[in-house]
Amino acid sequence: MSRRPSACLRTAVLALSAAGCGGVAGTSAANMPCPPPTSPPAASSADSGGKPGRTKLGVALVPWIPDAAGDGFASLRKMIEDAFESQHAAIDLELRLVKSDDSYHNPVRLAGWLASGRYDLVEIDTMVLGDLIDADVLEPWPSVPERDYLAAARAGSTEIDGSGKPAWWGVPHLTCGFFLVTRSEKLDAASSITGLVKAARESGKPLLGNFVSSWDLPALYLDARVDNGLDATNPAALSNALKPPLDADSTAALKQLAELCRQGDNNPCIDGTYDETQDAPVEEFVKGRAIGYWGFSERLHRTVALMKARGMPVAGLRVSTIPLGTSATPLLFTDAFVRRKGCSGDSACNAAAAAWAEFITRDDVVRDLLVSRDAGPAAVPRYLLPATSSAFQAEPIARDALYAELRPLAQSGRSFPSHASMYERRGALVHLIETQLAAR
Repeated sequence: MSRRPSACLRTAVLALSAAGCGGVAGTSAANMPCPPPTSPPAASSADSGGKPGRTKLGVALVPWIPDAAGDGFASLRKMIEDAFESQHAAIDLELRLVKSDDSYHNPVRLAGWLASGRYDLVEIDTMVLGDLIDADVLEPWPSVPERDYLAAARAGSTEIDGSGKPAWWGVPHLTCGFFLVTRSEKLDAASSITGLVKAARESGKPLLGNFVSSWDLPALYLDARVDNGLDATNPAALSNALKPPLDADSTAALKQLAELCRQGDNNPCIDGTYDETQDAPVEEFVKGRAIGYWGFSERLHRTVALMKARGMPVAGLRVSTIPLGTSATPLLFTDAFVRRKGCSGDSACNAAAAAWAEFITRDDVVRDLLVSRDAGPAAVPRYLLPATSSAFQAEPIARDALYAELRPLAQSGRSFPSHASMYERRGALVHLIETQLAAR
């Protein structure tokens, strides 16, 4: 499929690459279809001056990984770098690892990183993959490691080329989606929004989550569209669903979910309370003040840590897909490594990138990340989702009860679209949905 790069995006990328690297704030630009470039950001703590005689490989990991060791990722960075460089002594790995950075959803900034050569590989949410392809800063991988990738991860990282063969634009590493966490059998068993509302109302307690997000809210809306009959196997249909007008059944389902959070005249799920204190839904649930909460699977890391600190049994926690219509079909984000254009023409970069892809997708390496091996033997797992089925079978993941519940959900999940222009469209869509949620 041929594409004409966005002139606005390409201009911004050229400005960014000339400056070395740059970007804009993630949240303040929600309504800006093409934000202007700014000055380059300060170098991250992972940056180094390079080691003479070795091939430098700059890799930016996706943010939002739980800091299990509580040391600003120092232990995790050391674990990954030491393990990789011990097997590839000729490569100097420079790893960017940060807790949170919403600019990873900003295709202009990501494209600037790649076009400038600051990073050879960037782990992206593949919902912006199409934007980066259009910016002409990527090249497809000549080959990817042979792994049993989840269907959603494969769909989010590939597209069919002109010869009818799949082109791998990303190497899948992790997946992510919205899940419901509870101890209630009735809530866990709900297979429709009607059943979910009934079970939550009968409990007499709120069901919590955060709707105030310019990225998560449109994604939740797509989840609802699929649960109300949209074909999740049709990427074009999913992409077009982000265009107005809103689907009445889907917005009604989101409204019903939001109302389950209401506490008197206040609704912390939509008034920004839980956007400012994102662990609050988890904390309220652990304290017994909520029937459950919904969010990404890694919220379980905080949940289990709090429960263990309070001497509470973890057994009995239940994880399921949020039913936002007449069904409950999980949609998954994929975090995949993309490579800068020109890497294949540099034999050293090409070899180093291939070595990284082979390393980071190995079951033992993924396992160490998921079970928080860097934080010690008694650490709580991060409950991130792998992009392969085989990683679920690695010990001790295979014996973990919560991962056992997450595994079939991940394996049955469908992919969010990778060519939806999400960053550009999200502002207008969020405004429309928030207006519906706030109506009484």
